[in-house]
Amino acid sequence: MPIPSRLATCATAITAALLAASAAPAAKAQERAAPPDGKIIVFVSEGAQISWAGTRLKEYPPSPNCQSFPPGAHVAVNDGTARLLFCSDPFCTVPVPPPFTCIAPGYGAHVSPTGGFRTG
Repeated sequence: MPIPSRLATCATAITAALLAASAAPAAKAQERAAPPDGKIIVFVSEGAQISWAGTRLKEYPPSPNCQSFPPGAHVAVNDGTARLLFCSDPFCTVPVPPPFTCIAPGYGAHVSPTGGFRTG
């Protein structure tokens, strides 16, 4: 293969590699910018609600905005796609101490009814 053909082939390969490399971070940024899916489920202790049918679960959409737990909140389950951050106050200004600061999707934890939560 003559030298100019080799140079053209190398230039084409380098251009293709650079385009592929620059497209990957953009795709990952779009994935990160997508809002989380799923829901946050909170179990409220028996006695906080009186019902013959049992205790109704509270469902919340995942949101980066702070949400306070309902009165009698006992357990929260992260059935979403983003990690769930717990706070000691209903305004999300004081994070819960480790190791319970956050939980991954598919997990749950005991919570304080005076606290708050958000995704992030």
